Amino acid sequence: MLEVSDGPDLNPHNLLNILLHHLEVPAAFIPGSLLLGGLAWWLAPRRGWARGPAVLAGCALALVLALTVVRPFGHFSTGGLNPLTTLRQCAVGSLSLAHLYEQLNVAMLVPFAIFGTLATRRPLLIVASSALVSGFAEFVQGATGGGECQLRDLLHNTAGGVLGAVLAVGVLRLRARRSPGITAKIGVDAGSSR
Repeated sequence: MLEVSDGPDLNPHNLLNILLHHLEVPAAFIPGSLLLGGLAWWLAPRRGWARGPAVLAGCALALVLALTVVRPFGHFSTGGLNPLTTLRQCAVGSLSLAHLYEQLNVAMLVPFAIFGTLATRRPLLIVASSALVSGFAEFVQGATGGGECQLRDLLHNTAGGVLGAVLAVGVLRLRARRSPGITAKIGVDAGSSR
């Protein structure tokens, strides 16, 4: 196990070492992509989603879960899971983008939000999903000792979800402006982008 923390001392070299020495990440990402990407492929025509972006959103979600939830040093305590204790121990932290760690936390959910919004045309749903995924990851990290539950990370991840959704809405509007056959309808009752 590496002695590199995921705090301010994280740099690109340390990040590469972490990825190369923690094979559980690709071991979780590959089957996770097959499962979540396959589920998105199956659900897309049934929900009126664009299939390609839906599959990519599923794969992006698998990567997020592999990076945040799959940790070799995580375990539930012998006393079992106590959600209230985990939530009380969740640290606030300071909001900053000064270090690579914080920047990666913002970037982590951007691909999911971009592809999810392109697939569903429902940016608010995708932003809410991004916040829920981040909250789940923070809770699991705090509950298992596989990381630290931090409100700062939740806010950074959610900001990345907002950024990805905004970028995708821009792409959808640009495509609608350039192609008369594509509707710019985005929102709750939006249909397929095909």
